[in-house]
Amino acid sequence: MKRIPWFIAAAAVCAALAGCNTWSGVKQDAKEVGQAAGKGIEKAGEKIQDVAK
Repeated sequence: MKRIPWFIAAAAVCAALAGCNTWSGVKQDAKEVGQAAGKGIEKAGEKIQDVAK
């Protein structure tokens, strides 16, 4: 009977650590998407300026 609480606690710790790693990956991906969108907007602005000349 004492093994069940230890197993549940170990599973909870593993899930928490896996969640931290996943959240870190999500933040990194969001940062990269934001940077890519910024570059795209900048290029579009440059094209508009070129056309307006």
